[in-house]
Parts: sequence; C-alpha cells; structure tokens
Amino acid sequence: MRKTSQAGSAEPTAREAALLMGATMALSMIGIFIGIFYLFINIDIAVRIAAAILVGIVGIISFVRHSLYYKSDQVRMGWRQEHPEFQLEVGYANLALGIWALAASVLNWGTLACGMMLAIYATYLLCAFFLHLFEAGTWGDLHIPAHRPRVLRSMVSTGFFVIVLAGFAFIAFARAGVLPFVHL
Repeated sequence: MRKTSQAGSAEPTAREAALLMGATMALSMIGIFIGIFYLFINIDIAVRIAAAILVGIVGIISFVRHSLYYKSDQVRMGWRQEHPEFQLEVGYANLALGIWALAASVLNWGTLACGMMLAIYATYLLCAFFLHLFEAGTWGDLHIPAHRPRVLRSMVSTGFFVIVLAGFAFIAFARAGVLPFVHL
C-alpha cells in the first residue's frame, strides 16, 4: 500500500522493506539454530549451513532490500536521502558476498572457504555496526529522530549477528587447522 502525495504520485512505504527485513531476521534465526544443532553432529556441515544461510541467503535478500526496494528501505530506516547510490552499493556488496558464500557451501569448497566467507561478512557488518553507532549521534540531515528506537534495535541485532558470524568463522578456522594451538 502506497501513500499518495499532493501531486498525485505514489509515495513509497516501508512495507516491502519491512517484509524483506523480517524474512532476513527469520532466516538468520533459522540458520543460527540449524548451524548450532549441526555443530554437535558434523562441524563441517554446520559451517557450510551457516555460510549458506547466514551469508548466502541473507546477503541475497539484503541485496534485494537495499537495491531493488531502496525507496521502501529508506522509509523503513527513516532516511532522508535523494540519491540511492549508497544503498545500491551496499546491496551489490551483499549480493557479491551472498553469491560466493552460496557457491562455497553448495559446491563444497571446504570448511576454510566457508569460514572465510563468514569472517568477511562479519567484518563487513562490524564496520556497518560502527558506522551506525557513529550515525546514531548525528540525526540532523540523514535520520528522522522518531526512528531512533529502530536504529538502536538494529545496532543490537547487528552486533549479535556479527558475534555469531565471527563465532562460526572461528570454528571453521579451528576445524581447518589455521588457528595456532586450536584444532577441532
């Protein structure tokens, strides 16, 4: 459902982006649960599942939200922005990581390759977390102040997701024997 402006053109709503964000969150929780479950059965499969879902599928859905539904995503985030180039670029980065994580997982390129994808996505989102943390104090031009609680919730969920991704990456690296003094 779109709002209509005084000029008669349809203004974007947050509906599409909110649905895609909800799908991202739901799939993330499913991926975390299945990944942890398989850690007790087969570490290599657990890492492949984590890379496929938490980086692959989440990355591709994030691309769709940021790049294809960027106007809806701006409304969802409370952004005031006329040029979508930043969001398109973020979407392309998510797509690139998502495609290669799916390839590493589905084609069974090994635990180390999947661990690298998890570590890279964790690093990427850690940088985004710090950017959002910095932006939380600068509400003037970019953010609508009423969206502050949403931004704070986003920072908490992003921080948690970074920890999970880094945890699976650490497990993958330990399993592959690339960490000193640790081997699973």
